[in-house]
Amino acid sequence: MRDRSNIVDLVLAFAATFVITLALWPRDAPRQIVRCNTADQGWKTYSIAINDPSLDDLKQKLRRWATPESHPAYVTAKWQKEVAEFYENSQPAAAEAKPIPRPVKRASRSPMTATISDTVTTASYETELEVPKQAVQMAAYVQPVTSPVDAPAEQPTASATATATKPADDSTYWSTVKASAVASMELVEARTASAPIVFDTVTPASWPQLAFHFAFLFGIAAACGYMHWLALAPLLKNTSFDQQPGGVLARIGTFSGVIALAMISAIAVWI
Repeated sequence: MRDRSNIVDLVLAFAATFVITLALWPRDAPRQIVRCNTADQGWKTYSIAINDPSLDDLKQKLRRWATPESHPAYVTAKWQKEVAEFYENSQPAAAEAKPIPRPVKRASRSPMTATISDTVTTASYETELEVPKQAVQMAAYVQPVTSPVDAPAEQPTASATATATKPADDSTYWSTVKASAVASMELVEARTASAPIVFDTVTPASWPQLAFHFAFLFGIAAACGYMHWLALAPLLKNTSFDQQPGGVLARIGTFSGVIALAMISAIAVWI
C-alpha cells in the first residue's frame, strides 16, 4: 500500500505539472486550411495562420478570380455584346430628299452690297460667267442621265440594291460579333467557377509541438523531484498530522497546491 500510494503521488505530480505547463504556454493563432491546385503536383493542402499577410493576398486573388468583371477579356466581350445588341435593334434612318436651291437672277446689275467707312470700301457684284464654246461642244457628247422619276419602277438602281442589302449584311455581322462575345464571356465564367484555391475550415488555436515536449520534460522533472523530496521527508507512522516534521508539512502543502492549480489549469485548457 505504501508503494502504491507513492506511485499515485508521482503520477499526480507528473500530470499536474504537464497540465500547468500547457496552460501557461501561449497558443498559436488559429490556422486556415487552404487547398491549392498546382500545375505540376496537383492539389496540395496547406495550413496558414489567420494573421499571416499571405493569407490576405490569397483571398484577394481568389476574389478577383471569382469576379468575371475583373478580367479584361470579360469586360471587352461584354462591351462588344452590348454594342452588337444596340446595332441589331437599331434601324437605319431614311434620308430626306430636299430640293437643291437654285440661284435667283437679279434683274438689275447694280451692286448687291456696299459698305463705306472712313478707310475701306467693300462692294460685291453679280456677273454672268462666259462659258467657253469648247466646253459647250464637249458637253454635247455626254449622254444624258436618266432622272429617278423617269426611271422604270421594275428596274431598281445599283444604289438602291446596295442600300437594300446593307442592313442584312450588318445584321449578320453584328450577330457574329455578339455570338463571339457571348462565347468569350462563357469561357471566362467557366474559368472563374473552377478556382485553383479553396479555403477549407479554420482550425482553432492550439499549442505547438514544442509545448508538449517541454510539458513532458517538466512533468518528468516534477515527478523525480517529488520522489526525492518524499525520501528526504517521509511521513512518520503512528504520528498525528500536527506532530509531523516541517518538511513533511511543506511537502504535503506544496503537493496539494500543485494539484489545485492543475485543476484550474485543466479548466482553462479545455474550455
